[in-house]
Amino acid sequence: MSVWTHYQAINVAPPAEPAIRPRFSLTADIISFRRCSRQYGHFGNDGYVPAQAVQVFFGTIIHQVLDRCHRHYSGLMGAPKGSFPTNADVESYFGEVENALKSQGIRPASGAVRDRALLVLKTFNRIEGPTLYPRVFDTEYRLEADRGDYVLRGVVDVLAAAGDATPDHDNVEIWDYKGTRFPDLSSPTMRDYEWQMAVYAELYRTRTGRYPKRAILYFLNELDEAMTKRPLRAVHEVHFDKSQIAKALNDFASTATDIMGCRAARAWPLPGQAPSKETCDICDLRWNCSAAAAKYDLRTPLL
Repeated sequence: MSVWTHYQAINVAPPAEPAIRPRFSLTADIISFRRCSRQYGHFGNDGYVPAQAVQVFFGTIIHQVLDRCHRHYSGLMGAPKGSFPTNADVESYFGEVENALKSQGIRPASGAVRDRALLVLKTFNRIEGPTLYPRVFDTEYRLEADRGDYVLRGVVDVLAAAGDATPDHDNVEIWDYKGTRFPDLSSPTMRDYEWQMAVYAELYRTRTGRYPKRAILYFLNELDEAMTKRPLRAVHEVHFDKSQIAKALNDFASTATDIMGCRAARAWPLPGQAPSKETCDICDLRWNCSAAAAKYDLRTPLL
């Protein structure tokens, strides 16, 4: 008699699919989808690699070098605690980050872009470092919240003591560095930035039990070499109220639901509102896009 005879009446159910909730990054997922759902679907979700990775160079090197400057002042980069980075230190940190980005295939679009990024960093270090660095008590501060159907994640660039207050979670402002110029106050870009800060405020409250005092959006591309003090257009303050935060969370939930719907349907239609020119300028799909194709001349290979 075959041994399998003993098991003929046994039915084994197929393994159940694990219920894995998606994790959404505020910037990499939600804001990217809001800017252009079709672009996000191809590059943010499906994993296609843009033909030119140079577009991310400026913002990435700005954030990573400034993080090193903050750690320098804190005594975590081999320098004495409380010492300010010099221009030579900034250049050294810039070189470290630049080499690391090159290994990932991320390069500046031109030497002018590289020089501009270094100039902006030196200027920020010179005019903001003496007053900001002593107030900073955490950087790259990771936030996460369980929102039921999904998990929300974000990273705050800097937590700083508000004004002359003691550096602690009761008196904190969040700083977010933007490697761009100051957008129009009524623009969709600025509304998204303010919305982002409101969501950060709620994530911060979820983790610590209290809201930050305010958020500081710092537009580093407003800086120039000859400056000795902060230009007015470099900073935009965001103050919070519960209705603003509640609306931001509702908008976030709506966007997260839209992303999950697109994933399930495996379709990434264009958003109802045409993307901004800046979004289309960096997109490899723009020649095959009803919202953008007519605005761009078709490139052909050189013979």
